[in-house]
Amino acid sequence: MNNKKKNKILKIVLSSSTGLIIMAMIIIIPVLMILDFFGANITNGYVENNSDYADMYKEVVRKNIKAGNGYVSLSRILYFYLENDQLTFDQIYTDNLDSELKQEKPISEVCELNRYKIYSVCNSEMLNSGQINEIQNKPFSPPLDFNNMSVTSFFMEERIVYGNADVHAAWDFASNEQTPVYSVCDGTVESVSFRYSENIIDKNGGGGNQITISCDIDDINYKVVYAHLYPNSATVKEGDMVTQKQQIAGVGTTGYSTGNHLHFQVTKDGSTVDGLSLIDFTNDESNNPYTIPTNPNYGLDNGLITPYR
Repeated sequence: MNNKKKNKILKIVLSSSTGLIIMAMIIIIPVLMILDFFGANITNGYVENNSDYADMYKEVVRKNIKAGNGYVSLSRILYFYLENDQLTFDQIYTDNLDSELKQEKPISEVCELNRYKIYSVCNSEMLNSGQINEIQNKPFSPPLDFNNMSVTSFFMEERIVYGNADVHAAWDFASNEQTPVYSVCDGTVESVSFRYSENIIDKNGGGGNQITISCDIDDINYKVVYAHLYPNSATVKEGDMVTQKQQIAGVGTTGYSTGNHLHFQVTKDGSTVDGLSLIDFTNDESNNPYTIPTNPNYGLDNGLITPYR
């Protein structure tokens, strides 16, 4: 067909209402596929309606961080799963991990794989998708031994606790009571609030026994909150300088809780961020016991801070 005929046909199509609808659908459908208009909506790392995927995700992330393989976010997994739900979470997780750096691959690198490069999400919209496209800085070590825990709630999970719906801005790691809890970075103890002398659940008790540590890394301030801690387990007091991997307390179930677990919450320059995405899994000691506590049996009450669960 010569160019004149092509142009003529194009004009006819575009001049009709049918043609306009077709062109609109060509533009709109890929956008809806990215946002999953018919299901989850991925926006700045927060996946709406994520309760539909919660159990599958918690299982795959638990397995991989216990093995020290590294961390892949739910938004990255759903980026591909919503394109093709025949893919498994395990398969997508593995494909998106850099096995050497033990972190999420840049999205452009994943889209070079034969399995994914055929998908619309790996075409023109990829670089505007909000997916990470660079190697990440990982300044933190694990807050507890990942070999002996279970993921009971992930960052920004939509969930219901005691009949109350919320979006959980932290990670919950279930573990045995008094399991050691460690500082993930070098910093200063900002607050220690230990109101509970017994390891009991209190639905009006917010985060229960808590410690907040402030860390300045590369001109960025991180505040790390550890909540539901075991009574009298604090090994630090307000104003103490702590080092990365130093034990600061033990796991408990104090406050608004459903069982022994560590609530691990992070802000970066005042904004809540995904704490697990900051952990370096390349450290061979990442799943081993860390520093023996040096200041036993602190249990100061410096006031209750924001409720957590």
